[in-house]
Amino acid sequence: MLRERELAGERVPDEASPLLGAEGDVDRLVYARFFSAVTDGVMVEVGAARPDFLSLSATFRWLDWTVISVEPNPEFCALHRAQGHEVLEYACGDHDEDGVDFCVVDSGGMPDSGGDISYESYSSLAIKDSYAALAESDLDVRKIKVDLRRLDTIMREHAPSVERIDLLAVDVEGWELEVLGGLDFETFRPRVIVVENLLRLQSYRDYMKSKGYGLWRELAPNEVYAPGSEITLRDRAAQAAWPARTRARVLLASLRARGDPAVRPTAG
Repeated sequence: MLRERELAGERVPDEASPLLGAEGDVDRLVYARFFSAVTDGVMVEVGAARPDFLSLSATFRWLDWTVISVEPNPEFCALHRAQGHEVLEYACGDHDEDGVDFCVVDSGGMPDSGGDISYESYSSLAIKDSYAALAESDLDVRKIKVDLRRLDTIMREHAPSVERIDLLAVDVEGWELEVLGGLDFETFRPRVIVVENLLRLQSYRDYMKSKGYGLWRELAPNEVYAPGSEITLRDRAAQAAWPARTRARVLLASLRARGDPAVRPTAG
């Protein structure tokens, strides 16, 4: 099928392919390795952000998967609803609480490949010091009230018929472990988990190991985890060779975005 050919890396006419591509091609690589034979998958996306830029779920919606999107920012929720997507307007964490503060941050259109990042960067329950230190200038922050829910609670109330999660993606600006702490792994046991780990913290890998998951691939800023039984020797060899190439590509893209004159754009 055309979709499977596109995801396998085969070139197809642009007009036939609405795929936008997530950071590091994580959507394509995860699909090709784990889900090429899956036609009725379930994806849960925590931190859905925009539906039309750096969206991991866009590929899986296109493949007619069930996609459960969780996003607290009302501007992003409106964009999803305008495209006919169901989106659950919550912040996600390790407990349930109504009316908590959520920081909406406008980072001034920080450039990224394919568009500008604004509310995607830094917006979170609170801006952790480690993230604030990455900003090159003062952040424009406004607080809104949102309801906080465990992922368990969201699944029970809004998707009670879902018994498994094929793909879980978590991108919440430094609060990823709190989100994972709100999931009953014994009940849902996601086959693959994509976690943003922008600061490459070892605590993320230690937590995933404690849940029985190993690192399949580092695709900066994301890390892809799967149960140890699913990771082959070939996977481990590929991961060992991958990080250096990935970091070099990310650094090059960052320098280009900043307009460094020493970095010449490449053709194609």
